[in-house]
Amino acid sequence: MYRNFFGFTEKPFDVTPDPRFLYLSPEHRETLATLIYGIQERRGFIVIVGEVGTGKTTLLNTVVDRLDERTKVAYVFNSDVTAEQLITNILVELGLARTDGMLYKDQAIARLNHFAIEQLGKGGNVALIVDEAQNLGHRTMENLRLLSNLETHKLKLIQIILSGQPELDAKLNDPELRQLAQRISLKRYITPLSEAETYEYIQHRLAIAGYEGASLFDRKAQQLIWQYSGGIPRRINILCDNAFLIAYGLKRRKIKEDVMAEAIKDLTWSPFSGKIEPPRPFSLDAYTSQLRKRAFRLTFAKAACIILAAGMLFAIGFQIGKKDFHPQAGSDAISRNAVRARIGRQPAGPDEAAFAQPTPGPVRSVIKREVKSVLPLVETARAETTPVDTAAGSLKESDVSSSPTVLTSLPEKAVEGSKNTQPESVKAVQTSPETSSQPKAPLRSATAGDAPVKSVDRPKRVAVVKPGDTLHSIIVQTYGAYDKATLTKVLRENPNVIDPDLILVGQVIKLPVNRGQSKEQ
Repeated sequence: MYRNFFGFTEKPFDVTPDPRFLYLSPEHRETLATLIYGIQERRGFIVIVGEVGTGKTTLLNTVVDRLDERTKVAYVFNSDVTAEQLITNILVELGLARTDGMLYKDQAIARLNHFAIEQLGKGGNVALIVDEAQNLGHRTMENLRLLSNLETHKLKLIQIILSGQPELDAKLNDPELRQLAQRISLKRYITPLSEAETYEYIQHRLAIAGYEGASLFDRKAQQLIWQYSGGIPRRINILCDNAFLIAYGLKRRKIKEDVMAEAIKDLTWSPFSGKIEPPRPFSLDAYTSQLRKRAFRLTFAKAACIILAAGMLFAIGFQIGKKDFHPQAGSDAISRNAVRARIGRQPAGPDEAAFAQPTPGPVRSVIKREVKSVLPLVETARAETTPVDTAAGSLKESDVSSSPTVLTSLPEKAVEGSKNTQPESVKAVQTSPETSSQPKAPLRSATAGDAPVKSVDRPKRVAVVKPGDTLHSIIVQTYGAYDKATLTKVLRENPNVIDPDLILVGQVIKLPVNRGQSKEQ
């Protein structure tokens, strides 16, 4: 398609192993000379090892073309066969058997030996070339060694060339094939082209294809060819052929970086992976450095995982420790767990405001549980002791004022001036029916007619909350102890106290007087 467009007489980068396009790098030149020399001088076993696509087959075809007519060559390219099939193929290549004929192994070897002696008598030679020899089995390779025994006292009758990939070199180092390895007289290796040789290879094939103009590839495009191919001739051919096809479709007569990048993408991209990973030239130093970097990254990742796991374990242990906290044992659950609660201060001015803060931690939970357990008792006692006007549905203000015992909230000065022996933060004021200025009027029930309802005589005292006071401290200072029974009585008299941890400065706390205390005071 693109030959006329670029001025080629033929496709310059065809993948067929055409000997006319053979580029003789120093290694290819040395290998070619070794093969011709080994065959002509009857050196027996010759081994050629090279990576895939480095031009081994093209080199072997060049050898066949350069040998004279007196050398009979059997070229076997299908090496995945048994020993008997291999010998049959050799005879077919030499014209000594038909493809549909069947010969026993000893008959085939005898016929081959007779043919080789006949060629020697004519001044000729016999060469056996096995391509892709890495696929040969151990038994087949051992039979090839037996073929090398076809010789006279001075000369080898058959020259055997084994060409294959690096796996062939590894297989020949197998101890089971040590007898064959000892018979190898010549061995050569073909490595990929260098960067400079890659650029020379491109220009060489363009010249063979009849191109005489300026370079078709700019510098960056050639660098991409080198980076993608790694100096492998077969990869170079495929990449350049695709680049010419793309440039022909775009009507461009020069291959630039964008065209070469598109060609690389077409050859490497897959709809199943979506990755573009051009191969790099193999370098032992780069490979070793890569392994070291990978080992360092792996070590760093392991250390990070260990640190992260240790941090998580510490956090989990800290949370479990908080949940498993238990107060010290004592005689009373509330008194051994109660701590001084922070009392929120009432605003002292426009620029000052404070809020009550509840007791944190497990102690607060214990107090909450204790209060929750006594609240039903408090509500029941309130319902039993509070006179109710069933007609009005609530206690009348006049009834409260006419109660025999009335609790009066005194101003702060009056409380501070009291000569009570209690602490300054707790001042009690008690009134009796004799000192009360209100007339005695019995409470009446709507359902009881004029019969008076007797109220319960419960002497009380009050405490005005000051900064630093808590319900716990007030109860302890007043009664000398803090227990569930006392807490129940205090909460019964103070329905406005919802949270025992939350009392405000200036708030009046009603404190019932025990029977013993009421007698003394």
